[in-house]
Amino acid sequence: MKAVRLNLEDRQAWQKLQHVLTSLASDYMDLVAAEQTEFKFEQQVLSIAFTLIAANSDRDRLNEFTQSIDRYFNRLQLVGVRRIEWEFYIIGEDVPVLTQGRDIPLIAAPAPLPKSALARSEDRQSLTRNSPQGALSRGRFKSGNLVRRLRGWLLDPKTIAAARTTSRITIRDPKGALEAIRTSAIAKFNDTIQWVDTFPWETWTKEKAQQIKRRHQRNLVRAVIEDVLVLGVVLMCLYWLTEALSGPTINLALLPPRHYDNNITNVQYRCGNPGVTLKNYVCLGRGMRYDQVASILGGEGKPLGIDHKYGDRAVIVSWTNNDLSMNATFVDDKLVTRAYRQLTASK
Repeated sequence: MKAVRLNLEDRQAWQKLQHVLTSLASDYMDLVAAEQTEFKFEQQVLSIAFTLIAANSDRDRLNEFTQSIDRYFNRLQLVGVRRIEWEFYIIGEDVPVLTQGRDIPLIAAPAPLPKSALARSEDRQSLTRNSPQGALSRGRFKSGNLVRRLRGWLLDPKTIAAARTTSRITIRDPKGALEAIRTSAIAKFNDTIQWVDTFPWETWTKEKAQQIKRRHQRNLVRAVIEDVLVLGVVLMCLYWLTEALSGPTINLALLPPRHYDNNITNVQYRCGNPGVTLKNYVCLGRGMRYDQVASILGGEGKPLGIDHKYGDRAVIVSWTNNDLSMNATFVDDKLVTRAYRQLTASK
């Protein structure tokens, strides 16, 4: 097999080496935590640190893993490296439980670079496990790398030329440009559907489950707190999304205590202003009390006598104004009948 030469002073080669070794560690998920693998290249020495999941790891499995690492480096020609070391740490400890290494023939770099792609400050601490500074620096490195890539793509002459060409085509033939966008969108959608269909979801789910299990084994309290926080954020996002997509609602609890009035069905509230009028006459209903009738007609009436048709307790009361005379008969303070007479001719 042809050997592969990697110059670790080159950023892409350095990232490729990290990716391959991390993927190799992922094949031994029951042994090491691949996501916590750390790399350091200083003074022509390449150091790799792995995190063991358990203190009492399977020795045979560990030997198999180290042999796989050794076979991988046998296929490489590392430029500017004279020694390779790999160490195994237990979670929370700074002293390695196992250290291996070997010297390799030094291959000189073609030309010294003015600034190493993997430059380390003189006061940089030695390779330690679970270092917050290391995690922060990795996050900054990834963010800076993403910004640099985006800036390089935007300032790339090919990108600028493509944007100019697309703008000219859009101005000359808007319909054709829209059709091209439509065709491209359909193709991207089909590619996405195909990717979803062919993605190894079962394997991916098992790997994620193993990662979560290892995270819980390392620090159960911290893992549970992180899970609760993530779940809370997801629930809050779902709540806000539901509120944004749902229509307006009326909160009955915020309405005034009496937002409706049953008395509106009472005939008294269908009458006009108090007074002796035909509208108020029509408003009078059987069973009304005398005080209700008096309030509707605008004052006390004048008793006329007894209406023997309804018994000895039936009293006739009259209300009169300049145009209308109205009589009402009450039995035990209840209205039983009514009558009116127009005193002047209607206009």
